[in-house]
Amino acid sequence: MGLEETEEDNTRPVSIPHELISEILTRLPVKSLARFQSVSTQWDSTITHPSFCISHLTHSASRASTTLILTFINRFTSDRNIFSVSIPPNGNGSGVNPTRVLTIPGFAHPFVSQSLNGLICLNMGSMCVCNPSTRKFVKLPWTQTEVADKRCLQPQVAPIRHRANAFGFDPVTNAHKVLDTWITCHDNDENGIIIEQRVFTIGTGCDKWRRIAEGPSYFPFNESVCINGKIYFRAYPSMIASEKPVMVVFDVHSEEFQFIQMNDDLISDSEDTVLMEHDGHLAIVDHQGVTNGEVNAIQMRVLIDEKDGKWVKKCVKIPEKHSEMKDRQRFIFTGTTFTGEMIFAERKLVNPFHVFFYDIKKNEAKKVKICGLTEFDFSYSNVLMNVTSVNEHVESIKSLT
Repeated sequence: MGLEETEEDNTRPVSIPHELISEILTRLPVKSLARFQSVSTQWDSTITHPSFCISHLTHSASRASTTLILTFINRFTSDRNIFSVSIPPNGNGSGVNPTRVLTIPGFAHPFVSQSLNGLICLNMGSMCVCNPSTRKFVKLPWTQTEVADKRCLQPQVAPIRHRANAFGFDPVTNAHKVLDTWITCHDNDENGIIIEQRVFTIGTGCDKWRRIAEGPSYFPFNESVCINGKIYFRAYPSMIASEKPVMVVFDVHSEEFQFIQMNDDLISDSEDTVLMEHDGHLAIVDHQGVTNGEVNAIQMRVLIDEKDGKWVKKCVKIPEKHSEMKDRQRFIFTGTTFTGEMIFAERKLVNPFHVFFYDIKKNEAKKVKICGLTEFDFSYSNVLMNVTSVNEHVESIKSLT
């Protein structure tokens, strides 16, 4: 009798605590979580809760494999094609296959941000923020200057307008923000240069840009990188030709600006240099320059003290066997991994498509072959596809609304 009771007890359904279920769910891919949201109202509430999104992001970032997000612009149709590819830890030289995430129609602007906690930002005419994991995107409201054209002394002379954007993440509030800068210039009015800055916060339910009152004047380069809650980009402080560029720092949380001087002409105004993170600091990298005849040398300037504006020089020689990634006609520096490796990728969509990962600290590089990109059905020709970004990405369930 006792045995029968034991067997009967074993057939009874076991109730699993919801806390344990939640912990299991944080370890699943986003594709599975999207299906499991329909299991019950409780599961849907759990998966969409902000604290769950943070826990899931933490587990995603701890995985051994590297996920890359590749974006291409079709120069004929202006479509932005986004792919993801997972590279195993020992993926050196092996061929890996990509997954097509989505295609976003729009304006063929080259701006694509780094991946910040699962989201990327693109300029599609209006700004667009995309979560490649959920395959969803949202186009932000169009912004325009609030400055009336009445500043023109001659009504028939239209003002010149320039727009620049940057994408950042606030680790204090876990909020993603887009910084939008408009510069309006009236050629016939020496006092007619007006700078306007606005900020859009993703996922708050508010679909309006907020104007930053009394923001500083600057003329930004078409670049930006976000490090530890701060957005960095170079800019001219005025239209005076003799003035040197400065580094602009935008604190994503406080929404305040800071200017840092740069005394090295090599890094201050060269368009061949790029911004990246190096050991938690901002670094300006001349990835195509020559140092004392060393064609395969990478020059860096690292900002080690923001308060005093202190930069240090660093020069690293690329191993001769991987010198092909310095071929300007074929490869471009497109971004970095979360561990600080530099990513060099093919300029054009070719098969196979090669990506280099260069570890500055170890002075080592690995070449990864990505197969099958040209097998996708693109409108018109593959030769019209330009690479705009290749960045490491982490899966996120974060909502855009």
